[in-house]
Amino acid sequence: MTDPDPTSGEPEHVAEPDIAMWGGPGSGKTAFLAALSIALLKARSTGWKLIGENAVSRTELIKLRRTLLQERTFPVPTEALTRYTWLIIGPPEARRRWWPWKARRGKAPKIKLDFLDVRGDLYAEPESNIDKKTLVDSLVRSRGLIYMFDPDKESRVGGAFRHLDAALQEIAGQLLTGDEYPDGKLPHYIAVCITKYDDPNVLGRAVNGGFTERHPGDALRIPHVPEERVRDFFRLLCREAWDYNAEMILDLIEANFHADRIRYFVTSAVGMYIDERGRFDPDDFLNVIHNPNGKLTIRGDIRPINVMEPVLWLGRMLRPGTMRSG
Repeated sequence: MTDPDPTSGEPEHVAEPDIAMWGGPGSGKTAFLAALSIALLKARSTGWKLIGENAVSRTELIKLRRTLLQERTFPVPTEALTRYTWLIIGPPEARRRWWPWKARRGKAPKIKLDFLDVRGDLYAEPESNIDKKTLVDSLVRSRGLIYMFDPDKESRVGGAFRHLDAALQEIAGQLLTGDEYPDGKLPHYIAVCITKYDDPNVLGRAVNGGFTERHPGDALRIPHVPEERVRDFFRLLCREAWDYNAEMILDLIEANFHADRIRYFVTSAVGMYIDERGRFDPDDFLNVIHNPNGKLTIRGDIRPINVMEPVLWLGRMLRPGTMRSG
């Protein structure tokens, strides 16, 4: 999926959007963060890049990228409250002025990524603690959300509905009890990310369910779920989950957010293995395998799928003049 430039037509001074992320345990949040800078680097023709806003975030970014690229494995899942403050910086736009009748380069657009990450089951814990309060406050304060849904895990052990329901109850309890949002909907834009598309169980259900097609611009010939089919694919994955309550996940999302502020993405942090011909082989596409020690290893080149797209979409939606107040 490719969006228009998320900052086209925006004013000279732009407030940086505040984007938060959440999902169940093992849903791929940390891997998503690690793959984001790689995705932007590989899409260098767009001119976008990711940097850390402070020393801690810069160190973590280097560590996350090294884990994928050099160590060929995945970051350790988050166990403690961790905050990343990153900036996605785009190419300066040419701005045409009547005087002195020539185009001038504008400022480079920026999207602020204030990711407050913690183990995914924290939302569902009944007891109150400082980490949970900090995390919920982050979701309430933000106006851009990235929700991670792991269909492979849901097909085996479930739990996504419980975590999502608990988080939304906390957010709605703080935002919807007053009169600021009289329509009863949360004010956020939300990118729903179906993770681990490279997993055979996930890709197989997309192909066998008739949700995929060949993207005309993809020389690798990877099965692609068109934007207009992703929501239906998400509903199927929820219906086929191990936990029968997962069938209500899509309804829970659409009951709490405006329909035109929800967008669904099929994502993969590492992408598919591409054979020596430079093509996707449906019989040999696993890019994550077990090494002799039984640990997961990334087999080939890392080709993130729809990792930067949700962030850029949220940045475009949250720029001044685009986001509605209600």
